[in-house]
Amino acid sequence: MDGYFLWCSSVIKVGDTYQMFASRWPAQYGMGGWTKYSECVRATSTNLYGPYTFQEVVLQKRVDKWDNSRVHNVKIVRDGDKFLLFYINSANQTGYAVADAVTGPWARLDAPVIRASNPAPLVRADGSLYVFCRLRDGSGVNRGIAFTAPDYRGTYTPVANGDNLLENNDELEDPTIWWADNQYNILLNDWKGKATGSVKAGAQYFSRDGVHYQLMSHAPVFTKTVPYDDGTSETFSRRERPFVYVNERGEVVALFTACLPKAGVSRIVVQPVKNYYPEN
Repeated sequence: MDGYFLWCSSVIKVGDTYQMFASRWPAQYGMGGWTKYSECVRATSTNLYGPYTFQEVVLQKRVDKWDNSRVHNVKIVRDGDKFLLFYINSANQTGYAVADAVTGPWARLDAPVIRASNPAPLVRADGSLYVFCRLRDGSGVNRGIAFTAPDYRGTYTPVANGDNLLENNDELEDPTIWWADNQYNILLNDWKGKATGSVKAGAQYFSRDGVHYQLMSHAPVFTKTVPYDDGTSETFSRRERPFVYVNERGEVVALFTACLPKAGVSRIVVQPVKNYYPEN
């Protein structure tokens, strides 16, 4: 978008239309502008791979409420006849808005429900919620933690007392989650390169029970270099906020990432994936 940084995309399909929710803020404030000016916007496309057309500003910060700093880390999910939009304010404050239609109106909470950031919500088959997050503790470790709730209204309870669920005490940022092969699957930014050897490359984990996560492979799922369908490629200074779009068979068919070029503003890039299904 001209004049804006874009970040934090997630997509659902409603009818024949793909609905993207993302974070944006004015380019005049630079990359760091997200801390004060980030807001949630909605864009649509009839093609999963875009292009997406801006439709509206969905949520902005509220000066007299808990979300008084920003609306960031937005993630959209569908829960039966409800649409849930998770987002953060400052670090370790996650809440949500709920609506009966993807176009709103959105009802917001008066307080956050999760003490963590980077929410990756999953609505389970029984209607309960599982939310994988990042929590930076007092020692500076970015732990992978999860919360469960009987339904979206809560209460959200930490899994395993809030312990780091990633093996070898790995660290993370920006998880995205999906259910396939009777397991939880997570793709995230490898915060310090402990899993892949490359800082902030894409690392994939899986868990049968939602408590113990194993690394799928030491090879990065994605790097800062994006290949294009015309044979060229582009290496970004930052490539973060992965989101996987999954079809009705549990196959990943698209990877969305927020990409900051070496000059200019960030944008959302969608990379086609050829029907990936975990086999481990």
